Amino acid sequence: MKKIFILLLIGILIMPAFFGCSQKGGKGIPEENTSDYQDGVYHAIYDRNDVRNWKAFVDITVEDGQIVEVYYDYINDTDELRSKQQGYIEGFSAANGYTPREGFDELANRLIKEQDIEKVDAVSGATHSSRNFNELSAAALEKAREGDTSDTIVALYDDGTYRVEADAYDEYGWKPFVELEISDHNITGVNFDSVNEEGKLKSDDAEYRKNMEAVTKTYPQKYQEELEQKLLDKQVISLVDAVTGATTSSTNFTALVEYALDDMAEVGETGTKSISLGAE
Repeated sequence: MKKIFILLLIGILIMPAFFGCSQKGGKGIPEENTSDYQDGVYHAIYDRNDVRNWKAFVDITVEDGQIVEVYYDYINDTDELRSKQQGYIEGFSAANGYTPREGFDELANRLIKEQDIEKVDAVSGATHSSRNFNELSAAALEKAREGDTSDTIVALYDDGTYRVEADAYDEYGWKPFVELEISDHNITGVNFDSVNEEGKLKSDDAEYRKNMEAVTKTYPQKYQEELEQKLLDKQVISLVDAVTGATTSSTNFTALVEYALDDMAEVGETGTKSISLGAE
């Protein structure tokens, strides 16, 4: 009888502990928070506009150590949101079968579900936006681990030298190229020119200059320096206007710079890349 009494007493003592533990994670006692995130709203945004003159940003809300809300979009200098820009909505939707807002929200939902930006895959058809989302979210969540709710400014471009050239010579035997120097995350050097198969630069060709200037009132060295200076001043290629008399070269310059910034400088991929350009 004594042994039975002792066993019953032990059972009575451990039952509350057993049922208390079984309620964790349910509607009873909440499960202990093991997240590294501190509660707050964390805002991350790029330090400058991209080649299309938009600036991506993300807002992440953390409650009870968990990511509960995420908003991602782009904004321009007039405070217009990219997800509400009708022209962009129409073009994007026609190409991908879903709206920009749906794509941005899908990225947000994936982060809320995974609670780890490293596990968020790119959305099909929105590779570039997905890349921006992941980089900004990673920066915001780094602040969330510290509980620092001050704005996080992320450098859009990595420092380095980026060169892009045409993948073929044009009908006149020239291959356009551009070299960009990024220092302290700003465009600090621009070199735009064309080279022929012998390695001669268009800007050094006196005969080419003479013939072009007679017709267009401009010449390679002149329009190249104008385009270079405009980019240094504006820092955004979409704000660089074409030079009168050098429309095709201006178009080539824009395409080369866009690729150098969008596909190389944003990810720090230095070196030389080749892209297809129209004939000059």
